[in-house]
Amino acid sequence: MRDRLPPLPVLTLIGWTLLVWVSRARNVVDNGELSTWGTGWRIGVVVVFLVLASLAARDRMIGLFVAWTVGYWMVRGGGLLITEHSIGFKAIHTVLMVVSIGLAMWVWRSRSR
Repeated sequence: MRDRLPPLPVLTLIGWTLLVWVSRARNVVDNGELSTWGTGWRIGVVVVFLVLASLAARDRMIGLFVAWTVGYWMVRGGGLLITEHSIGFKAIHTVLMVVSIGLAMWVWRSRSR
């Protein structure tokens, strides 16, 4: 028996997550200024996102994927806005945050229909 493809909102959030977090992993690995601990926890966050995305692709744990996405970006993304970073850094991360939360909400709303 073939599994059906996840609906468009889920596929879109999964694709966005892959784009954002694979890029993030590359940036972390290439950053020679990070300590082992700094690299480790950042890669850990990437792994959590990618594992939850893969589980959501199989129609499992979509709710957890949505909650993690929204929660992470509200805490971490919101925190980045009040720290001492450049306007460009804040603008890019605000876009990442808004798109991620928007897609997560699209997934959540599409599930309740």
